[in-house]
Amino acid sequence: MTDNFLSFSKDAANTLGLSEAVLLETINKLVNSERNDLIDLSLILKEVTFWKEEKVKTLLASLDLKGLVIFDKEIQKVSLISTKKKDETVLNQHTAFGERKESVIGKNWEPDAVLIDQASDYGISKSFVFSQLDEFILLHKEKSDTSYSWGIKFLRFVIKKWRDQEISNYKESKRKPIDQTWFPDQEALEILSKAGIDEEFIKNEIPEFILYWSEKGEESDTWNSKFIAQVRRQWAKTQHLIDNAEAPEPIPEDWKPSEDFYEVLALTEMDRKFAESVLAEFILYWKETGQAHNSWNSKFIQHVKFQWQRQKAFSSSRVLGDIEQRIESSWDIKPKEEVLVFKSLSKKEVQSKLENLKKKHHI
Repeated sequence: MTDNFLSFSKDAANTLGLSEAVLLETINKLVNSERNDLIDLSLILKEVTFWKEEKVKTLLASLDLKGLVIFDKEIQKVSLISTKKKDETVLNQHTAFGERKESVIGKNWEPDAVLIDQASDYGISKSFVFSQLDEFILLHKEKSDTSYSWGIKFLRFVIKKWRDQEISNYKESKRKPIDQTWFPDQEALEILSKAGIDEEFIKNEIPEFILYWSEKGEESDTWNSKFIAQVRRQWAKTQHLIDNAEAPEPIPEDWKPSEDFYEVLALTEMDRKFAESVLAEFILYWKETGQAHNSWNSKFIQHVKFQWQRQKAFSSSRVLGDIEQRIESSWDIKPKEEVLVFKSLSKKEVQSKLENLKKKHHI
């Protein structure tokens, strides 16, 4: 064979592996040039000088295991397994190597040494190979399957199981509980921002998200995706509570949340009675501050969530303090809401007055 170029099927490379596909095509060309289905190993080695002899023998064993060639190590010859045998000589040659018949798998069937070596080429340990044996035999005995080569079937079975385990191990290594200092990555923030969600709203959702998943004790490798889903849900709920008033207004003394508020509340684990129990404190606070807003419903849902989480007494006081800080910051006057402020009091004075009012009214 004098051709310096070798072409082979892409499908063969995908199915067999690149090296096996190259060697199989080399053998095919030698068979055609020598006009003999029985090829000396020495001829093959002359054509594939880029491989050492041991490498070639390993690849031949692999092709033999796959039922594509017959490699006789004693006489150092290789024969292609053809679907069409042209004459009696070829038939006799193949018969001499041992005829392959379709058969059911025996209960004591075991893989041979060649298969173990082939599995090791994929990085699969011998112990893993044998750990899959009982399941493989049981599966095919129950189905009464037959095969020309149980070795090939078993190797494919073991490779699939190995890859499944590798994927599972990799995913498991990435899974971890949420950290108390967790923060969504920039890509997650950009996705939420492009969805039209207010930046301050996103930041206010972070402590609640951390607390919820800390309490559940769940491990995950997709905290950013979970956060995006939660913020989208919460934002959609909150949007139903916006009053769309033309200008911010101070809270009336007899203010009550709208029915929309209670519809949103019904979607959470917080009950109506609890919300009503913290309403008086909410009104007192905002009456004392004198601030004006255009959506007291959305402010009240934040207050109810805050009080509900306090009542649940989360174990992490540090995270609870973070929640308080973030929610209190969400109550601050925003530039667009500085339309009506009836009293100019410091925060300390407001807190003091609020505490006195709460004591007076036994809240």
